[in-house]
Amino acid sequence: MKRILEAIKNFFYGVLVALFTIGISTIISLNLKFIYNLSIDKYNLDKVGQVSKEMLIKDYSTLINYLQNPFVDKLKFENFSMSNNGEFHFYEVKKIFLSIYLLTFIILIFFIILFIIRRNKKKKNNIYKLFNYGVNTLTCIIVVLLSAIFIDFSKAFIIFHKIFFNNDYWIFDERTDPIIKVLPEEVFMLYAIVIIFIIIANIFICKLYYYKKTFSKKNKEDKSISA
Repeated sequence: MKRILEAIKNFFYGVLVALFTIGISTIISLNLKFIYNLSIDKYNLDKVGQVSKEMLIKDYSTLINYLQNPFVDKLKFENFSMSNNGEFHFYEVKKIFLSIYLLTFIILIFFIILFIIRRNKKKKNNIYKLFNYGVNTLTCIIVVLLSAIFIDFSKAFIIFHKIFFNNDYWIFDERTDPIIKVLPEEVFMLYAIVIIFIIIANIFICKLYYYKKTFSKKNKEDKSISA
């Protein structure tokens, strides 16, 4: 029974680490505005939207600020009109990003408290093991995400929206919401790839840290036995 409870606890920690890593990676990617800057040049978005690059970047910055700032309750672009449905969709996206921020913060606080409790009880803080549980979970998630992107990103993009939104307001009409012309699917794919890249980098770093600590611990045990 004790082993079962330990396995459940480790699985729970692993899921939390995985969610935290995905959350941090998403937040970092959201704020890498140079990705959109590159997208403008790559996909000629200034010509597509018939707006200068500077103005596109300005409106994009307005969007990013709106999506992650809880104190901004109104989204208004300088160069693009917007329908009520379009505005409501961006509001729903905002709620998702704010939820990611909140969840990431809660998980961080949880692990800080856990670390302090274990330290005060003079228990070993094998944080590297928690990281390993998490990256194992992340590895499975990454395999699924990469498969979805490379097999059919468009279909995965549609499925994502159907899961997270209970309406079809995300299907923008260029006539009423011309902003969609400068936010093509390819831009979202670039951000998805960046998020996955950051997650993979975290997996690599955590695995290195895990094996380094495991190897160090094994050496100490061997020396203790030989002594």
